Parts: sequence; structure tokens; C-alpha cells
Amino acid sequence: MKRLGRIVAITGGMLVALVAVLFSWLVFTSVSAADLPPLKDGDIVFQYSGSSQSLPILLASRSAYTHMGIIDISRNGKPMVIEATGPVKSTPLDAWIAQGTGGRITVKRVRSIESGQALSILGEADKYLGLPYDLFFLDGKDAIYCSELVHLAFGGGAGIMLGEVQRVGDLDIDYAPVRKLIEARWQKHPMCRDGKKSTFEACYQTILQQTLVTPASIARDAKLEMVYSNFGAVTE
Repeated sequence: MKRLGRIVAITGGMLVALVAVLFSWLVFTSVSAADLPPLKDGDIVFQYSGSSQSLPILLASRSAYTHMGIIDISRNGKPMVIEATGPVKSTPLDAWIAQGTGGRITVKRVRSIESGQALSILGEADKYLGLPYDLFFLDGKDAIYCSELVHLAFGGGAGIMLGEVQRVGDLDIDYAPVRKLIEARWQKHPMCRDGKKSTFEACYQTILQQTLVTPASIARDAKLEMVYSNFGAVTE
């Protein structure tokens, strides 16, 4: 018993030390807007938002990037982020960083993008300001989710198609938190409500065929280059 007690004590001490190291790393590597390298209009920022849907998105897309937006500097005189987060809005970059987890941010940029293209992209993003957040990640322009905003703004504003359009069923959805999120929302899903699909299983099969663009697929797009990241080993 004494030996077991020593093992438990040693294990507990190691866990406390590990947590302390992780906490210190988070504190000393968190950033503000002033710490970042020079940004440009049209840069794309990624974070782990820490919202209730972040873990399911992380698991399904195999990426710590669960939220994203577009940098707007020249039109405001200070760095802003155009983001879809209910509603689509423009948020000061420091506030945007703070709303994420641990001060983590990745910044990426389309290679060889021209300033005129960037301004066209921002103008396209402006068209969606005020629209509600799309909880169901559907195609369409009545409600917008974060990676859809980026996909539409770059495609419509400069003809630059970012990310991969995927089926929900092609993502890693066989995790309890992912299924739980779908179960919590399916009865209000536009493709299932009003008697169109009266049971969860029937609706689920429909949702599996639904297409969407994830933050992860945009982050992995070969047209992007890394500008900055403090995500460490999980950087894509």
C-alpha cells in the first residue's frame, strides 16, 4: 500500500507539473494584435473559439481551427476581423483574439494576392454583414457560417476558390460529441423540419449528404502561405 501511495503521489506531482508547464506556455506565447507581424487586407485568421460546437468541429474536421475570419485594415485604420458569428460583423482584432482559447491565432495569406483583389474580397464580405449565423452549415445566403463567409468572399470577390466542398458524411462524425450536436439540432434543421423527416435516423441520413466547407479545409488549401501561428505542434 505504501508503494501504491508513492506511485499515486509521484503521478499526481507529474500531472501538476505538466499542467503548470502548459499554463506557463499558454501565458508566455499568447499574443495581442501588436505582437503580430505586419498584416494585410484579406489575410485569413484562424482560432479555436471554445464555443459549445468547437469540440465537435475539431473532431469532425481533425483540426484545432474551429473559427475564422478575414482581416480588414486599410478601410478602418486599425486591424478588424470580418467574421460570421451571429450575426456577420466586423470585430477589432484584439477582441477577436481574446474571444478564442489561450490567445492562439494562425494567420494565412493567399500567395501573390494583389491589393485590389483584397479590397474586392472585403467588399464581397460586406454584403453579408448583419446576416444571422447558420447553425446548420447549409449552402445559401440567408444565414452564414464562418468558413462559408470566407469561401464566398474570396470566390465572389476575386474568383479565388478556397477550401474543399465536402459531404458531412465524409468528415469524422463517428464521435459522441459530434452526434450529440447533430441530435440537439436535427428537429429544427431546414432539411428535416415540417414533417419532411420525422425521425432522427431519417434526418441523419439526409444530413450526411449535405455539403459544407470547413475551416480546416481552407487552412489546408495549397494557395495559402503561413504568416504567423502560435498554435505550436497543431499548426497546419
